[in-house]
Amino acid sequence: MTVAELIAFLQQQPQDMLVSYRLYSEQTLMDVTDITTAKLCEPRPDGWIQNARKDMPTREYLVFPGN
Repeated sequence: MTVAELIAFLQQQPQDMLVSYRLYSEQTLMDVTDITTAKLCEPRPDGWIQNARKDMPTREYLVFPGN
């Protein structure tokens, strides 16, 4: 998903809806400070993204919180 695709999705949601994310077995409200950017490896074919490594190409990602 790109930032443009995320924005398009969010524009379809009720604008007064609260945003939460899964944290262990329950949920917590999300704050803008929970979203970060990070340089990580290119995605693998199965969709997983490894932490940055010197022997692999990297790119910048928008990172949402999770478990």
